[in-house]
Amino acid sequence: MATSDTARVFRTSKVAKAGLFVEEGAISIVGDKRHFVVADSRGITIRGPISMVTTSESIRKGGLFVGLNDYLEQLPSTIISPLPRNVPFPPVYMVANVVKDIALFMAFLV
Repeated sequence: MATSDTARVFRTSKVAKAGLFVEEGAISIVGDKRHFVVADSRGITIRGPISMVTTSESIRKGGLFVGLNDYLEQLPSTIISPLPRNVPFPPVYMVANVVKDIALFMAFLV
């Protein structure tokens, strides 16, 4: 990692391996040499084992697609019964929240 005058390092002690490295355009959360998360101009880099504590239908890909239910993912996709791996599911709930907020603000205007 490059050092600069604006970089800050946060650790619990001088000998601690884990820490937080903050720069103007990047941040690194480091556990040790083999486990870290870096977010910079190149994107997000994660190294080490990952545990996702969620179901597959809660993971959104590309903003529009969600996975099948975990039980449906166990079924094979065949020519007779094809199963898609990703289902388009637009985030309509966001539009509903915006409409609800507009209605609230309109009530204050009356």
